[in-house]
Amino acid sequence: MQSEKFTPKNIRTPIDSYEESTWIANGKPAWENDRYAVWHDKFPVTSGHTLWIPKINAVGHIRETYGDAFKYGQDKVDRGEWDGFNIGQNIGIAAGQTILWPHIHLIPRINGDSKELGGIRRAIPDGKHWTAY
Repeated sequence: MQSEKFTPKNIRTPIDSYEESTWIANGKPAWENDRYAVWHDKFPVTSGHTLWIPKINAVGHIRETYGDAFKYGQDKVDRGEWDGFNIGQNIGIAAGQTILWPHIHLIPRINGDSKELGGIRRAIPDGKHWTAY
């Protein structure tokens, strides 16, 4: 007889559906709708760091999820709750993705929360600025 307990796939293992993701093992999302779920990041880099996870791995679902995450972040800035935000994805193991299902990181930023500036340019430590042309 099969176990009723959910066993998520390991990190860096291809995932075929939202239901196989490790987020499901973390309980319940902060909120969700029929297209995506929003989870608090298990290892947040700032307070309020969330993951916006489309339930279907398709461009339209990812685009809608990203758009709603962006609108949410911009609303927080407009209301003065955040000074800015980082939003983006790691796509592929080479880019640092560990859960191989599309997900968008929304990271609130407050002035002075880090002495390091440079945003995405700091994704590669000591990255050199180079010209491809």
